[in-house]
Amino acid sequence: MKKSDYNNIAKFYDTVLGDSSDTEKYIKNKLKEVKFKSANPGGKFPELLELGCGTGNNLFFLKDKFETTGIDLSEQMLKIAKKKLPGTNFYLKDIRDFNLNKKFDLILCLYDTINHLTLFTDWQRVFKNVNNHLETDGTFIFDINTLHKLKLISAISPIVNKFDSNYLLVDVKNISGNVFNWNLKVFENLKKSNFNLAETNIKESSFEITKIIKELSKHFKIKKIEEESGKRRNRNSERLYFICQKININSKSN
Repeated sequence: MKKSDYNNIAKFYDTVLGDSSDTEKYIKNKLKEVKFKSANPGGKFPELLELGCGTGNNLFFLKDKFETTGIDLSEQMLKIAKKKLPGTNFYLKDIRDFNLNKKFDLILCLYDTINHLTLFTDWQRVFKNVNNHLETDGTFIFDINTLHKLKLISAISPIVNKFDSNYLLVDVKNISGNVFNWNLKVFENLKKSNFNLAETNIKESSFEITKIIKELSKHFKIKKIEEESGKRRNRNSERLYFICQKININSKSN
């Protein structure tokens, strides 16, 4: 398991991420459409697992309705998450090959986490592993940066954003085929106009939607593919959500 590229910028992550209310609203609305087997009067909450949970923001806004578990590859991000959610189980694991020996009603993988895997064979491993950890008829929701978005951002890079009294410089370059490198530089404003530099490089890939659908269909029923606004996917979509349900093998064979 390699060291996470996010360790260097973990303490800035929540501030740089900014307002995530749109994602929170979208996920909450989608979950209203799902009936969880373990959500019964007087019973336990449904089990939720988030892959690439980062600092725990998504688990935090769902903690009152789910038993929460998180996986991430960054020790520093998990340290922050544990402070927010002391009652949650967190694991320092790779989303491609983790084994928690339990099943979940809902698995989330948000904020382009899966894009960090640059080989499609690794996407295949994630889909298979998610299927193995889902209850029958369980729900899998994940999002991606599309190839269109990665190409668009690389064309207009570098981008400078100010947060608090600090600066974030984002420079995205296409380094080979469908692999893009995100060079992130955080200039932390110290006293007396001195700056401290925190820098990291994060690689992302994306793939044609038809290729993703073909692989997903081996394990799931794809219920929706849409933008955060609810708009149907199109060639200019930049971020897409996939709403999937684990295939019931018995019902499939009937």
